[in-house]
Amino acid sequence: MTTGGLRAAYFGAGQAILASEGYGGLKLAAVVGRLGVTTGSFYHSFASWQEYTDALLENWREERTTQLVALARGHAHPVERLRVLARMSADLPHRSEAAIRVWAAVEPRVRAVQERVDDDRRAIVVEALEELVGPEDAAHHAVLAMCTLVGYEMLADRVSPEELAWSLDAILRSAVDGRGRDG
Repeated sequence: MTTGGLRAAYFGAGQAILASEGYGGLKLAAVVGRLGVTTGSFYHSFASWQEYTDALLENWREERTTQLVALARGHAHPVERLRVLARMSADLPHRSEAAIRVWAAVEPRVRAVQERVDDDRRAIVVEALEELVGPEDAAHHAVLAMCTLVGYEMLADRVSPEELAWSLDAILRSAVDGRGRDG
């Protein structure tokens, strides 16, 4: 396996552990055990545990936000961009995202990454909504969408992805239906 492939496997293992055990379960022994490799192999890929966790979080941000934002921007019409974002949001690894949010509450460096993710996600929603409803209403609807996503992440074991998709679509319908209304 290539070095990049092994690093990707470590990231996948970390995300799986976050999803199944929460951030408290994210330990070196759990990561190498899940992959069936030695700690020496781990330290061949990463100089330290902090380097690994920083890279894990950056990989999560890149794959689950930066790339998705770029894909959404590939759609010219704002409603289609928002529908694509809603579908992609329903497909996020919500259990691991919830674990990262809990981790961010106790670790400032994790909080910094989480805030960048939230800011990037909110920005693409605002950008698309501004074309439909103007900047003020766009900001309000984006907050509602983010609150819906974050709330869903905390309830993911009890609510289906289809319900999240429906909720995000309802926010979009509300924004589109409310265009041109006074106050």
